[in-house]
Amino acid sequence: MPAPATSPDGFAFYSLLINAMPGNHLVVLPDAPRFTIAAVTDDYLTATGLKRETLVGFGAFEVFFRHEHNQVVAQQLLQSLTQVLQTKQTHLMADQRHGWPDAQTGVLQWRTWRPVNKPILDSGNEVVAILHTVEDITNSVQLVELTEVNRYLQTVINGFKEPLQILEPIFENGQIIDFRFKLTNQAYAAYASTTPEQLQGKRVGEVFPGYFETESFTNPVITFTTGEPLTFEIHYDKDGLNLYNLMSTSKQGGEVVIHFTDFTRLRQLQLQLESKIEELKRSNDSLQQFAYVASHDLQEPLRKIQQFCDILKNRSGQMQGPEVDYLERMQLAAGRMSVLIKDLLAFSRIETQQTATQPVSLSAVVEQNLTDLELVVAETGAVVEVEPLPTVLGDKLQLDQLFGNLLSNALKFRRPGQTPVIAVKASQVEAHELPASVETRREGVTYHLIEVSDNGIGFNEKYTDRIFQVFQRLHGRNEYAGTGIGLAICQKVVANHGGAIVAHSRPGQGATFQVYLPADNTPDRPSSVE
Repeated sequence: MPAPATSPDGFAFYSLLINAMPGNHLVVLPDAPRFTIAAVTDDYLTATGLKRETLVGFGAFEVFFRHEHNQVVAQQLLQSLTQVLQTKQTHLMADQRHGWPDAQTGVLQWRTWRPVNKPILDSGNEVVAILHTVEDITNSVQLVELTEVNRYLQTVINGFKEPLQILEPIFENGQIIDFRFKLTNQAYAAYASTTPEQLQGKRVGEVFPGYFETESFTNPVITFTTGEPLTFEIHYDKDGLNLYNLMSTSKQGGEVVIHFTDFTRLRQLQLQLESKIEELKRSNDSLQQFAYVASHDLQEPLRKIQQFCDILKNRSGQMQGPEVDYLERMQLAAGRMSVLIKDLLAFSRIETQQTATQPVSLSAVVEQNLTDLELVVAETGAVVEVEPLPTVLGDKLQLDQLFGNLLSNALKFRRPGQTPVIAVKASQVEAHELPASVETRREGVTYHLIEVSDNGIGFNEKYTDRIFQVFQRLHGRNEYAGTGIGLAICQKVVANHGGAIVAHSRPGQGATFQVYLPADNTPDRPSSVE
């Protein structure tokens, strides 16, 4: 039989018994509620930094639970030890977190322990002692916590639409020969058609061997070596990829953090746009070639037709009446064809020519056009009133065509037996004051509004959109001459200058054409008129 537990020999017996056991163990006596400590292992003393003489012979609750903030744990231990005495069964306590001073530095370190109380029974199945064992599970708990943190972090960065990676350098003979994936997100892993978990720990060169030939390898090396953050554009066309990225590298401790701004889709659209522009340029070149042919080769046969008709008409004394009529019709048709070709040429030039940005006085433009039309003005007795007009930046030739067509139409579509009255005036409107139907080509803060009004035959406003289309006419050719291209030219000129043109009219009540031109690029703002 062992010596009585509370005697020095009893303590020695238990000390001899558990000192041979590895691990953190205490032997406490069943003298509830004191539960005297009878023995302690060396491992336990090392883990706690305590001395054996401060433990053995003292009650467990005298040594460990003298402060109020430990009362919850003390109560749990008391209940566990009491349960072991009553049931004579092992009891596993809940995990506990304790702060122990470091034996070397004295700094408080938090450890997580898993306590177990196991009864020691004699031959009569009576509890003679309780073995209190604590397993240090700090590292396991930290690993679980770290895993949870990493999982949370992975979830967060996977939410980023832009690719992200954290790389560890791999050295050989003091030189960086590759990087290893420490952390990536799903946007980056998609480049490799895989997941961040499958990339973690792999060498980048294994996944993307082509990156050694690009700045996606050399620049992170520079950042890690010098600590200098870098931002650069890269076209990665290796490993079956075709990516356009803005990459940013920065050094964080022993790692390189790389953030990508992927503009692949934008660059592809830009390349497509450039291709379309090139196609448009070729088309414009072809159109200009056509314009040259039309102005020379097509006009020449028409001139020949008209010349031969003149020769035949001079011999009309040898012809009967119907033949002379046919010749006149032929000449008229050839004349209309010549005018049509000239108008088409004018329209095509507006389509292909770049709009100049020189100061153009609209007052001078209107005055010149009225000079060109002075014969028609005199014949019709037209009254033309022109208010001061602004100076704008634009193409003088195109603006001449714009107001030339508007003024000639106002004179052409006059009411029989009534003196034509034409008014040209200007004002300024703010962008928010533009009618809902007005869609300008270029946004501005203010706009010049130039109105050309007449008292002519007018038209039904349901045809407003139609009148600005090529070859569209609201009246027969026998009633009013023209090719139906003039207003299409007007609309194109205004669009080239960033503005818009609209028309308002009623049959028999004249028409008003409103031209909106941006005033923000007008010379010498804020003056709007001369």
